[in-house]
Amino acid sequence: MTTTLKVKQRRQQRRRAIGYVLITAGLAVSIWVSTLLAPPPWLHTLAVFAHLASLIIGLGAVLAVEWYALLWSTEWRSVRDLRQVDVTLRPLIWVGLIGLLASGALLQPDLEAPTTILKLVAVLVVSLNGVALTQWTAYLARFPRKMRFRALPRRARIRFIATAVLSQAAWWTAVVIGMLNSTT
Repeated sequence: MTTTLKVKQRRQQRRRAIGYVLITAGLAVSIWVSTLLAPPPWLHTLAVFAHLASLIIGLGAVLAVEWYALLWSTEWRSVRDLRQVDVTLRPLIWVGLIGLLASGALLQPDLEAPTTILKLVAVLVVSLNGVALTQWTAYLARFPRKMRFRALPRRARIRFIATAVLSQAAWWTAVVIGMLNSTT
């Protein structure tokens, strides 16, 4: 490995570490703010709208990226296609996630309900997994444009799939619990 690549990888590791701290702090601040505020009904309604819009933006972008990852793994798309979709939609994923944290602070979650705690853990998992996925982005950037999924080492393929499954499980856990909590 060249020295330049090692330096670049260390820089990316530092960025990920900062990302983990910022995401965890952001969720903690969102939870803390939710305990301090009692928004009036009109603001609560706007927060629900913002929360749903953020969910559509964030989860929609994640689904598109993971759809392209699935297409690459079945050789219907190239790694180049996956990288383009990832780079294009990554800002929308983060806008959606930040919107969820900001609007969630105004929704007065029941922090004593086990389902709410599970939802918050799912949101943390989604967020930290998103930061971890930046490692995949850097990894995929080093591949030739036509690199096939099956050419990856077996361990890398398993980790790639596990990361996607974890992402989907956490997103849908949060969505289902949010839906159930809003109807009770």
